Amino acid sequence: MQLRFAQRDLEALQDLQQAGQFIGGGPVSLFESDFASYCGVQHCVSCGNGLDALTIILRAERLLGNLPENARILVPAHTYIATFLSIVEAGMQPVPVDVNDLLLTSNSVHSHLGSIDGIVAVDIYGKLVGDAVYAFAKANHLPIYTDTAQSHGATTIAGEKSGSRGRASAFSFYPTKNLGAMGDAGAITCNDSDLAHTARQIANYGRSSRFVNDIKGMNSRMDSLQAAFLNNRLMFLDNDNKKRLKIAQVYMDQIANEKVHLPPPDFLDENAVHVFPVFVENREKFVAYLNSHGIQTNCHYPIAPHQQDAFKEFNQMSFPRTEYLHRTEVSLPCHPLLEDHEVQEIIIAINEYS
Repeated sequence: MQLRFAQRDLEALQDLQQAGQFIGGGPVSLFESDFASYCGVQHCVSCGNGLDALTIILRAERLLGNLPENARILVPAHTYIATFLSIVEAGMQPVPVDVNDLLLTSNSVHSHLGSIDGIVAVDIYGKLVGDAVYAFAKANHLPIYTDTAQSHGATTIAGEKSGSRGRASAFSFYPTKNLGAMGDAGAITCNDSDLAHTARQIANYGRSSRFVNDIKGMNSRMDSLQAAFLNNRLMFLDNDNKKRLKIAQVYMDQIANEKVHLPPPDFLDENAVHVFPVFVENREKFVAYLNSHGIQTNCHYPIAPHQQDAFKEFNQMSFPRTEYLHRTEVSLPCHPLLEDHEVQEIIIAINEYS
């Protein structure tokens, strides 16, 4: 997929070599400005990766007094482990809850009202968390942050873009994302100037100037080269997402196998379709079958965070819906360069699976 950008990327590399500035500089400033505008927010703060982005948000909020020390942060159990890790890295406590269908709901939040200090909503598979969750958080004066690592470009019916809906959002630009660099990179988007300023300080050693450090920070900066690569790709994101959505709609319409369960009927609403998931009880057999037909798949994700050895304190918890999703999920090819005949070959193979 990256080959279509080869010439632009080569030119960007040559420009950087001539400029001799490899951290910060023009490409980073340009990407931050353009991505903030794309998301419909005032601020974009670039950083090293998506995990850092969410960690920095939470640390900045603690410094600003918007979250207490050891804050209890509600988070869906159905997510990648990075979401849990960011909360821990920020010195806070994850409070995992089960999901309904795929995503966090206001009912899940309501059941923990009074025992949490904030919320991290996760746009899993690229689908935006529903408006009701944000409305409930606002009504109950709970700060809500969004893990937008999979929802680049997703838009609500009202026209709000991913990255604009919570107090702040954390993006990953890992190469396989809808908007992916050619290495690790991340960003924070928000409308709060104090939050953006503090996040930028944390990401750059806590510096206020070159040798003056006002707060304890970290080194999490986007390379100029990765910013240049992202600048080359941002202009194609909406069109790529439309192609993903078209492929996903064909899957929804034409996959018909009682052993292969499709996502909920509203899955394609407000969705960037980073992943098209199906759910199969005997996942290993299904994956092997598709492999034998030359069809590559992935799994998002084999083991839920609360079942990992890294989080033994949660191992005894039970989240039935989350555990079903992690046990059965298979991600089908859904990238924008798939040809129509390839999509049909995938569907035929799935419908013949027994």
